[in-house]
Amino acid sequence: MTGLLLTLRRVTDIAARTGAVISAGAILFACIAISWAVLARGIVGMNTIWELEAGVYLLIYAAFLSAGFAHRDGGQIAVDMLRERLTGRARIVHRGLLDAVALALFVLLAVSGWHMTAGAWETGWRSETLWGPPLWLPYLAVPLGSVLISFCLAVDIALRLAGVPVPQDHVLQEAH
Repeated sequence: MTGLLLTLRRVTDIAARTGAVISAGAILFACIAISWAVLARGIVGMNTIWELEAGVYLLIYAAFLSAGFAHRDGGQIAVDMLRERLTGRARIVHRGLLDAVALALFVLLAVSGWHMTAGAWETGWRSETLWGPPLWLPYLAVPLGSVLISFCLAVDIALRLAGVPVPQDHVLQEAH
């Protein structure tokens, strides 16, 4: 069982890194598109239709697809008041409980996101701008990113329950 969990951990690590690379590309393209829109509109006087909207959609993808990597890398925003007062095993249990709460929230977000995406797909809902892309495309970022981080959290929780420390736990023990 432990071997399977460690294999799943490696697979979710690869998926999280892939999401982070895609996010970096999305941020780069959003920066280029928005910069082009500013230059085209401000200097040349061209109308810009798709640039800002595409940039916003890409930044939404970047936020959701990089969530698993941020979790694995310890880059999430956290309030450390309680954790700093805990030591050793209590700190790891605290992390496990927080991961369980986060898992519940991200599973709820994934289910809601799938419903929202499916609704936009079935109704053919489009953005009301001149560009008018189908809205299921940007909505898809929510369930994709939520499923990715849910798998990361679930594997980490399962490893802890099996008595196998995850890399974040070593950092937590060494921090105090």
